[in-house]
Amino acid sequence: MTTADLLTTAPPMRVVVVDDTADLRDLLRLALTRGGFDVVGEAGDGREGIEVVARHQPDVVLLDLAMPVMDGIEALPRIRARCPGATIVVLSGFGAQQMSARALAAGADGYVQKGAPLGTILNYVTDLVAGTRGAGDPVVALPPAGEPRSPVPAAGPARTPSAGDALRMAPIGIVEVADEPQLGIVQANPLASRLLGTPPPGASLLAVAPELAALVSYHRLDSDATFETTVAGARVGVALRRTPTSVLVYLDSGAEDVGLLRRAIATTAHEVRGPVAVLTGIAETLAWDGNLIPPEQNKRLMDSVARQARILDRITADLLTAAQIQRGTLRIDLQVVDPRALVLSTVDGRWEVDLTVDDDRPVLADPLRVEQMLTNLLSNAQKYGAAPFSVVVRGDGARLCLDVVDRGAGVPAEFAPRLFREFARADGTSATGTGLGLYVVRTLAEAQGGDVSHAPHPDGGSVFTITLPAG
Repeated sequence: MTTADLLTTAPPMRVVVVDDTADLRDLLRLALTRGGFDVVGEAGDGREGIEVVARHQPDVVLLDLAMPVMDGIEALPRIRARCPGATIVVLSGFGAQQMSARALAAGADGYVQKGAPLGTILNYVTDLVAGTRGAGDPVVALPPAGEPRSPVPAAGPARTPSAGDALRMAPIGIVEVADEPQLGIVQANPLASRLLGTPPPGASLLAVAPELAALVSYHRLDSDATFETTVAGARVGVALRRTPTSVLVYLDSGAEDVGLLRRAIATTAHEVRGPVAVLTGIAETLAWDGNLIPPEQNKRLMDSVARQARILDRITADLLTAAQIQRGTLRIDLQVVDPRALVLSTVDGRWEVDLTVDDDRPVLADPLRVEQMLTNLLSNAQKYGAAPFSVVVRGDGARLCLDVVDRGAGVPAEFAPRLFREFARADGTSATGTGLGLYVVRTLAEAQGGDVSHAPHPDGGSVFTITLPAG
């Protein structure tokens, strides 16, 4: 019996949709109904979802992972206990590489990434309940036709928080310098690195911040000295604490944070205004003339909605990451992952990109953060560069490199030293942006034990290279 026979000869499968976005629930209801399912209930959070499932006893549950009140991971085993026979498919906007294994381990029968087309989600659910698709074969952004799908890598072992984690996540800048006249920098957390321009370990504080170094040198023998100074053009409060071999320099950049906030508001408001105007215009057009719009034009409008929504999603992701960096709360979930699968899931349906894999080793990285870095670099290539675009995965000793290549005009030589700074944008450029994208890429790469660099392409254009430890 075929899948179509199953859905036409048997009573329709009864479905409950649990998701905190009402618009998405409406779209899923429409797609499922057209596919022969019967949506018998909806819920907007995990706790409500448990009650609706217990009441309706559905055949299928579509369950979002990120929800208020109670998230999907917490609700999943409770839903399974109340409706043991249901097929549970989790939905999430998180990177599939990171979340699918957790969802399946918690009792889900399948996993669908929210970026997948509605038709793909419908086919996946249909195949899953018909038994023609394996439970461990999640739907993510699909690779191009003819390309093999890489298996989802298992999550690596949990990492015990260390003293380094506490330093990195501190809500103020902290620099540890050697207790000697040169004040060599031993380490600096993300907030301090941002203020000091990411100094390399061992660099002299005098060379990086002369005024700060002079005051630290003057006060370094004092107990619990405090003072104010200027660092990178911003007024900061400073406190010193001695250890047996070093001096901890605490930098409170509250005033500088206000300046950053003002710049973030200004640049983000400008960047968000365009997509919002497009989405508003499309909504108004459909409200006025929806019944008269030809199918091909309607498809173009819907493609525009998807593109503009992705732009807004990227902007908010970068803003959130920049805020986490600034406050020292950035979290990295290191796993052994397949870079080929990450590239394919990132580019599918969004960019025409050639992928070359010269080294098939895995990398030790946070898959969600790698997707964010690739998205930023490919978006920049499309915005500032020109086709053809390509991604090359290659080895470099104990590390792997992901080269993102375009053939545009390249980066102006005078701007290259400022590429990866916060809110940096080249003068006179016609394209807009928040100025956060490359800064986020650099910080995320460093937080995963890697780095990012830029080089001009020999034939014109740019090569941005993410380097990460091999798994």
